[in-house]
Amino acid sequence: MTIEPSVWRTNDCEVFDLAREAVGYLVALLLDLTRSGALETDAAIDESRRLRHDLLEAGFDRARFNQLLARVEARTTELQGSRE
Repeated sequence: MTIEPSVWRTNDCEVFDLAREAVGYLVALLLDLTRSGALETDAAIDESRRLRHDLLEAGFDRARFNQLLARVEARTTELQGSRE
């Protein structure tokens, strides 16, 4: 039996882990803002679902992961600014 080599390189796995952590942090931030009343619950849940979907749909596409990370970082910065 021949095992096909993975199309992922080590740094691709690191980017995926970073994206997963960034999405998780943003989801936690969204939910925290719903608890404080700063954000509607339905909007936070919808955005959280889209983020998780985009993370899993990126597949092996490094460019999509980079775009997702940029979006997540911008949104996190925006929401953190609204908390202050």
